[in-house]
Amino acid sequence: MRLYFGSIAFLSIPIAVIILLITKNKKIIVILICLIISIGYVSILENKYSKISDMPIKEMVTIISDIQEKEYKKVCTAKIVRNNKKILINIKMAQDIPSIKYGDSLYIEGEFKQPEEARNYKGYNYKQYLKTKKIIGTVELEKVKILKSSNGSFIHNIQKYIRDTINGTLTDEEGNLLLAILLGDKDKLSEDIQESFKTSNLSHMLAVSGAHVSYIILGLTYVLQNSIIGKKNGKIVCIIFLLAFMAITNFTPSVTRACIMAILTLLSSIIYRKSDVYTNISVAALITLIFNPYSLLDLGFQLSYGGTIGIIIFIKRIQEKKSNSKVINYIKQMALVSIYANIIIIPIMMYHFNTVSFTFIISNIMASPILGIIVITGFLFIIASITVKPLTRLIAIFIKPILSILIKISQICSKLPFSNILVVTPYMFNVISYYAIILYCIKSKKNNKCKIIICLLIVLILINFIIYIFPQKLRIFFIDVGQGDSTLIITPDKKTVLIDGGGSDSFDVGEKVLLPYLLDRRILKIDYVLISHFDTDHCGGILTIMEKVKVKNIIISEQAEHSENYERFKKLMIHKKIRLIEVKKGDKIKIGRYF
Repeated sequence: MRLYFGSIAFLSIPIAVIILLITKNKKIIVILICLIISIGYVSILENKYSKISDMPIKEMVTIISDIQEKEYKKVCTAKIVRNNKKILINIKMAQDIPSIKYGDSLYIEGEFKQPEEARNYKGYNYKQYLKTKKIIGTVELEKVKILKSSNGSFIHNIQKYIRDTINGTLTDEEGNLLLAILLGDKDKLSEDIQESFKTSNLSHMLAVSGAHVSYIILGLTYVLQNSIIGKKNGKIVCIIFLLAFMAITNFTPSVTRACIMAILTLLSSIIYRKSDVYTNISVAALITLIFNPYSLLDLGFQLSYGGTIGIIIFIKRIQEKKSNSKVINYIKQMALVSIYANIIIIPIMMYHFNTVSFTFIISNIMASPILGIIVITGFLFIIASITVKPLTRLIAIFIKPILSILIKISQICSKLPFSNILVVTPYMFNVISYYAIILYCIKSKKNNKCKIIICLLIVLILINFIIYIFPQKLRIFFIDVGQGDSTLIITPDKKTVLIDGGGSDSFDVGEKVLLPYLLDRRILKIDYVLISHFDTDHCGGILTIMEKVKVKNIIISEQAEHSENYERFKKLMIHKKIRLIEVKKGDKIKIGRYF
């Protein structure tokens, strides 16, 4: 990776010089210079990450996060005092250590380990994820000594106060949902609720973004516009509040983007300058990427900027679609906002989640007005807890049913037909071509635009078809499923064979590993599944594949022991109309042209 970035930076210099000599377009020159600087900067960072290796560690550190309890361990983030680098500390549940908390200064001993990279083709890259958090690796804690105890920072105490106030007044389900909406804190939100929001295309409500910030500014403006401080001072108060809000939400990319854009808009009105939305979003992205270039790989960054760019590009069309009815106007505008945002983020969703939703318009129209009420009421709830605490009980009575309604909407919309259509991972070529066509549609002013777009789409389809039918050799892939085995065979005539699928009693290997791997290999159909025996570590992952992907035949041995797993397979095979083939030792199975 380091050599890759270095090579690009080296090649970009002569290219920039050549373009400088043959063109007078200053924008292209500026873009190329920025590109060279950016690639050089990332190359330096890659070099620093590559020099880190596994080793024993003895360091003084400061805890900079709350202690989180996982299934088998406790986890916290710390900053090394010597070089200000971040590490993730893993503490075993049974380990006898002093009680530590946010802000404590510690002396630690342990084993430093580099984060794991992807273990399978296009699999989850833990190292890349930690880079987006500026964390260099993990430490398995062995010894710890508290050097200095702390009461926490001012911002951390505000975060803790908000959490304690909400959890002390609302139920776990409602309180955790409100924390996710107000602060983007999803750590304690149940997996079922997160999945229903994801499937119903409402995940953006759990990641603080532009809509949340808009409601915050709306509420503050309403309160301050008639106050004695005046409009100008009121805007300054809004800016201070947004800066504090970014700190409280730990400067997540989506919050940073929304707040910086809002601050720039407020500043332009204070100094009587026209605000330019393209400049605002560019400055927001630049600030975020200067702080950490790996934020570009963060899914929240991609979805936040992608959705916002979609709305910005088509904003004029949204404003043009108006009628005399306010209700119809609202429905039209919400539908168009959802459509235009999704035009940009659909490829991102396909690439990361392998899903497409056609019910996002319904879910967003139903949930968006409720989100505004929850955000404004939620912040009133927090303000009341500081000023007039008895008032929080009254606000809680009002906000509880609204949170319950939002959960119900997400659950209903997640079960609608076409709410979660499974798709294979698109080629990067397809993604780039898609955005190129969108860009052409926006910029082109020719009358024959439709004909050209149709031609481009036909060319794209033909290229994909050629890639698919192009002759290939017999390919065999061994899939890392943890405990157990799994092998994928793809014959030259495109027949697919899956042998075993791993499995675990505590981890859904089929959902988390095997299915994403098949979709990354662009497989939605399995011709033959071979099951060696029905122990969970060999067949557990296959059940998910049978439910999600079209399976034609399942081959088992006649000598396979009939167990509880076998009965589950039999029922699912009957339901999915999968053909069962029982074989014995020495049988030959014809798969395409191969035996």
